[in-house]
Amino acid sequence: MGLNLFATLTGLHLAVMQFCFFFILLVNVTSTYVTYISVVIAWMIGTIIGLLLPRLRAGVALLAGGLSYYAVYLLVVSDPLAPTTLPIATFGVAVTGLWAGRFFVVMLPLFSGADRLFFHENNGFLLGIIAVFVGFTMLGMPFLLWTPGLSVVLLIGHLYGLYRHHGHEALRLFGEARASNRAAASDEFA
Repeated sequence: MGLNLFATLTGLHLAVMQFCFFFILLVNVTSTYVTYISVVIAWMIGTIIGLLLPRLRAGVALLAGGLSYYAVYLLVVSDPLAPTTLPIATFGVAVTGLWAGRFFVVMLPLFSGADRLFFHENNGFLLGIIAVFVGFTMLGMPFLLWTPGLSVVLLIGHLYGLYRHHGHEALRLFGEARASNRAAASDEFA
C-alpha cells in the first residue's frame, strides 16, 4: 500500500507541476504553441537527466523542483511578457522534471512489473490533470500559487511516513540500494 500510494501521489505531483508551469507561462508569457512545446521539451530534458543521476534523492529532487517552480512563478509575475522569460523558465521546468526520470529508475525494481507502477503513477497523473484544470478554472492564479507547494509537501510527507513506518530501509528506496536490497524492500513495502 505504501509504495502504491507513493506512486499515485508522484503521478499527481508530476501532473500538478507540469500543468501549473504551463498555465503560469500561458497567462504571463505567451499563449502560443511555443509555450506548450517549450514546457514539454524542457520537462523531457529534465526527465532524461533524472534518469542519469544515480545519486539524486527524492527529497532533494522534490525540493529543487518546488523551488524552481516558485522561482519561475516570481519571474513571470514580476516581469510578464518579457522576451527572456520563456528561455529562463524552461530551465526551471527541466529542474522540476528531474524527479520524473529518477522516480521510474528507483521505483521500477520495487514493483512486480512496470504495468503496476505505471498503473498507479498514471492514475495519479490523470487525477492531477483533472485537479489542475478544475482548480485553475475555479480559483485562477491563487491555485497556481499554492497547489505546487502543497503537492511537494504532500509527497515529502508521505516519504517521511514511509521512513517512520519502515525505518532506514525506506531511505534505501530513494538512495543507493543494491539490487539485492531492492528485492527485499519490494516484498516488505508492497
